[in-house]
Amino acid sequence: MKTHKGITSLIQTAESERRCAYSRRSSEQAALRRRAKAGELVNTYAGAPSLYATAEYWRALTPPERTLHIAKALAHAHPQWVFGGLTAASAYGFEHQWRLHDGSVSIMTSTHGSRSNHRRLHHVYAHDAQSTAMRHEDTGLLLTPPAKTLLDCAQRYDFRFALPMFDSAFGMGITGDHITEQCASHPTADAGTIIRLLRHVNPNSENGGESFARGTMIECGFPTPRIQVPVKDPATGASYRADFVWRLEDGRTVVAEYDGTRKYVDPEMTDNRSVQETIAKERERDAGLKRAGASEVVHFTYEDTLDRTPLEIKLLRAGIPQTKR
Repeated sequence: MKTHKGITSLIQTAESERRCAYSRRSSEQAALRRRAKAGELVNTYAGAPSLYATAEYWRALTPPERTLHIAKALAHAHPQWVFGGLTAASAYGFEHQWRLHDGSVSIMTSTHGSRSNHRRLHHVYAHDAQSTAMRHEDTGLLLTPPAKTLLDCAQRYDFRFALPMFDSAFGMGITGDHITEQCASHPTADAGTIIRLLRHVNPNSENGGESFARGTMIECGFPTPRIQVPVKDPATGASYRADFVWRLEDGRTVVAEYDGTRKYVDPEMTDNRSVQETIAKERERDAGLKRAGASEVVHFTYEDTLDRTPLEIKLLRAGIPQTKR
């Protein structure tokens, strides 16, 4: 398709501002739409306004980055909008599972109901959204306060998906008092859900994957493990941190290790070691954990956690007691 200087400028400006492209001119919006139909651009959001990006640029973004690109473009078109839910959680950098991103964004509304003129525009009720909104320094977005963001995410997502957000937010300085203050201001919140999250939140979790795993264990009825437990190999003097540890009534100590896929394929995670070297290092670590007192070391993956059943089977085989869910 013939080069269009106006469209090229729109795309370049949008990319430099880390957002999707759109135009207030109907002729340029039509030109963007034609290029999307021709495959030159991706229609990233089909609402009002419709948003666009080049396919190569869009593919290089992570799901949270895509959500924020859409939000920043919508904020450019609607400066008064206040973003909340997963959109705000992404801006604040709260850990979460990327599978939660479905191409939608969440904005706050002062009227009850979930009305929307677009299926990818999710409305969240907050009577005080405008008066309590915070301008986020990094993105420039108007956001719900961090504690309100957590409250809304806790209402929308299952416990195991909300726990990583709480763990990481508390690691950034959010406290239980912040959450309870928001609960008092928004009495429609499910108190039972919030209390459960506050009971289990742990800012010492190393990453969102481990928080998600711990949340899944709790949902499955297993006792809450200790996390990131320092261990020293008595034979070599090597120091480790065990991901999850249970001390059982029979005196045994069981360690569970979360093995993310990146552990075997990402050069940053492997120090450029081969897969064979990485596996050998893992076996050496397991031996050290056992010399330090672990009766058994259980390894599980993100896929095991997501599916639940494989993780349950591994923990039950290791003797971890399970109560009925």
